[in-house]
Amino acid sequence: MSDSWLATTWGQVVSLEYGKGLRDYRTTGGKVPVYGTNGAIGWTDSALCHTDGVVIGRKGAYRGVHYSRNPFFVIDTAFYLRPLVELDMRWAYYQLLTVDINGMDSGSAIPSTSREDFYKLPVNVPSFPEQQRIAQLLSQFDDRIELLRATNETLEAIAQALFKSWFVDFDPVRAKSEGRTPEGMDEATAALFPDTFEDSPLGQIPTNWGRGNLGHLASLNPESWTASKHPDFVRYVDLSNTKANRVDVTDSIPFDEAPSRARRALRDHDTIVGTVRPGNRSFAYIYGATDDLTGSTGFAVLRPKKPIDAAFVYLGATKDSSIEHLAHTADGGAYPAVRPEVVAALSVAIPSRAVLDVFGEVAIGLLNKAGSNEKEAECLGRLRDSLLPRLISGQLRVHDVEMSRDH
Repeated sequence: MSDSWLATTWGQVVSLEYGKGLRDYRTTGGKVPVYGTNGAIGWTDSALCHTDGVVIGRKGAYRGVHYSRNPFFVIDTAFYLRPLVELDMRWAYYQLLTVDINGMDSGSAIPSTSREDFYKLPVNVPSFPEQQRIAQLLSQFDDRIELLRATNETLEAIAQALFKSWFVDFDPVRAKSEGRTPEGMDEATAALFPDTFEDSPLGQIPTNWGRGNLGHLASLNPESWTASKHPDFVRYVDLSNTKANRVDVTDSIPFDEAPSRARRALRDHDTIVGTVRPGNRSFAYIYGATDDLTGSTGFAVLRPKKPIDAAFVYLGATKDSSIEHLAHTADGGAYPAVRPEVVAALSVAIPSRAVLDVFGEVAIGLLNKAGSNEKEAECLGRLRDSLLPRLISGQLRVHDVEMSRDH
């Protein structure tokens, strides 16, 4: 560590300020983000902290560290940092990511962060310009990751909107039935859609389209590891690390040490849908799978029978109405769940093969691009995580990283 760094304690450089009670932050609009012990939870109109800043969880089994680049509000389950010396808040955030906040427990019935214990924590503080340089370097990774994931939200929204227009609202068919040209569609594609409707148990659907379910287009749980057939190591995907088409894959672990639920073999273009508390939206489209990628038995795995149908299967299984149906159907008390067969039985109107193919060519490109973006974000995250502790401790200096990058 450089001699210019000051060895001190957190109590000498910051004050932990209490958040305040706030109502209706989940339903009321506003431009000011609201933070609790686990991060951003809503919006309001007025800020409690009028600069950027760091939030630290105060109550709960998991108490995180969060950074807001804009003015923000903190509710009474969390603290926020007020600097007592010249301090870059982004640097403080990255420094605190290396601290075991959850290991600091006041000993009360509800796990909570003790201000006194926090103030005693040692910290090595570089000069303010060096803090800024460290924060700027690490922020470049986070900003790129944030951009990639924002792009993915847009790509997913486009794919979902196209699915809804073609296969839920039947916009092209409705337009033709009214003598209009379907919007945003070339003549050849428009010709693939009928111009009339017929009655079905699903309601009115386009003429000659089938009433079916996702099981007609995908195999359910097609491949599972057994005691005699399994990889030596697995990368485990669980419901807890899967959320709305984002998977935080664990490091590779020996199969014999993996959880007993680590049994579903996952392949490219599979759709996984959590069957326990399905309303939590633990689902994903699998892209860039390795041979050892393994899902929990808490997932229903849908593998398209034809690769071109992968996007249709994923979007049909994860559209809002499907997730709402699964959540409503789930039962079981403390752990409401559905059988995997219920996921495969989700009803859909199945169009002609030609329409499925045209849709698949467009939509699978959107999902694959999102998958590629997520892989890049994962790579950047691993690189940031490897640099962070060394930069924060002073073992590695910013100019060393910049020099190695230039060469």
